[in-house]
Amino acid sequence: MKLSFCTMGYLEYATCEETIRRIAKLGYKAVDFWAYSPHLGPDLYNKDERKTLRKLVDSLNLEISGLSVCGGALGLQLNLSHANPKVRMSTIQYYKDCVQLAIDIGAPLVNIISGMRVYGTTFEQAWKWNKEGIDEVVEAVEGTDITLALHTLTPCESNVIVTLDDALRMMNEVKSKKLKLTIDTADQNVTEPNLYSAVKKVAKDLVYVHVNDNGGERRGDIHLPPGRGNINWEFFIKTLKEVGYDGYLLVQIHSIGNPIDIDSWAYESKQYLEKILSKV
Repeated sequence: MKLSFCTMGYLEYATCEETIRRIAKLGYKAVDFWAYSPHLGPDLYNKDERKTLRKLVDSLNLEISGLSVCGGALGLQLNLSHANPKVRMSTIQYYKDCVQLAIDIGAPLVNIISGMRVYGTTFEQAWKWNKEGIDEVVEAVEGTDITLALHTLTPCESNVIVTLDDALRMMNEVKSKKLKLTIDTADQNVTEPNLYSAVKKVAKDLVYVHVNDNGGERRGDIHLPPGRGNINWEFFIKTLKEVGYDGYLLVQIHSIGNPIDIDSWAYESKQYLEKILSKV
């Protein structure tokens, strides 16, 4: 298991390029890109600029672990569950654009999330819209090396695909080898805090792990550095090892709207996780 860091943490503090340099300087092995403005938005970087970005990543001896998509509380305009068909259509196109972006920069994986259904929409209707949208995005990755990783959200960000059982149901209905699963530890700590059971449940389909911490609070999307909440990290990493997970551990921490020293948070997370990994 190798450590990656998501540029999301630096959205308020540095450009995408400067963020890559800082992630490399801190000693991470890989970078995951926030695939939206003001970082690596598909609409911001043309083909040549994407090549230049990839050269920068290579020059710093980094790998690319994936793309983190905009949505949820950070992007209400991107929502596969919305009653307005234009919102759903633009969301599907955004995901397709992210797939092409991943191909162009050599990212192996793109996350995909459900979003929030609005007043007047039944769960069954929102579920149908999600499946139709995911089917379209899956079609875009067929024949490529890109994997889609379905990412659950907390109830404050979604009321459609919230639990891992929801994600497994959608994956089984879509029926594509290109659609797999992500565990986000902070979100999981709110919805299904038994991480041992969670890992065991999805082990054969788990392709990405977002590592972040909280105290299980339901008041918002809190993604603190590992070790600052109540997650038992040693037991969690042991469980991942037990099921044979050897993918990336993506540090995805942020505190939108609160001044923090993100470099210190990133360094703290790396030091903490390396200590746990060495023990396990």
